[in-house]
Amino acid sequence: MFEKVFDYIYNSAPLLFFKLDREGRILDMNRFAAGKVGPLSPDAVFSDLIVDFEFTFDLETLIHSSDREHLLTLNTPDQQLQSFLFEFTLSNSHILVFGRSETKDLGKMQAEMITLNRDFANLNRQLQKKNAQLQHAMDHVKTLQGIIPICMHCHKIRNDKQIWDRLEAYLSEHTEAQLSHGICPECMEKYYSDLYDDDDDKGHGNP
Repeated sequence: MFEKVFDYIYNSAPLLFFKLDREGRILDMNRFAAGKVGPLSPDAVFSDLIVDFEFTFDLETLIHSSDREHLLTLNTPDQQLQSFLFEFTLSNSHILVFGRSETKDLGKMQAEMITLNRDFANLNRQLQKKNAQLQHAMDHVKTLQGIIPICMHCHKIRNDKQIWDRLEAYLSEHTEAQLSHGICPECMEKYYSDLYDDDDDKGHGNP
């Protein structure tokens, strides 16, 4: 009788059957499971077949869970997601895994949830990238706000440490502006009037 049941599970039963070691490596599986997951490498691990989102696959937790069955989704060789209700049983040093098909609507809902979660994860990564770019930009922007105390004679500015800074030093520290020096016409005439006279003479000539 046992041999008939064993033969039925391996060759004819429309359910998934996997035999695992305690580390989750797949030691054996029935024909139905092989048809769903395709050929596996010798060191294949059961958790690699599962594609459920945000799911930390822990065999020990599943084995001792109060829930008898767990809805998990397999990624088949043709990349078609398919959900099954799995039951995990500890048998000596092995773990026996049985999976049966759930209802069509439930499987569709599970697949849609996975797709939505992937889309959400992509949007979240894009949002984090945009936030990082925005933070980087804000870190490089300096603005002047409020009332700035400035000397009415020498035009030095009093900084936060109550020290009077030259105007160009204050602007360089508090803005992204780069300053260059020149001389306006009024100051040229005021401080270099002799040069103005020479230029005037050269322009009109001497009598």
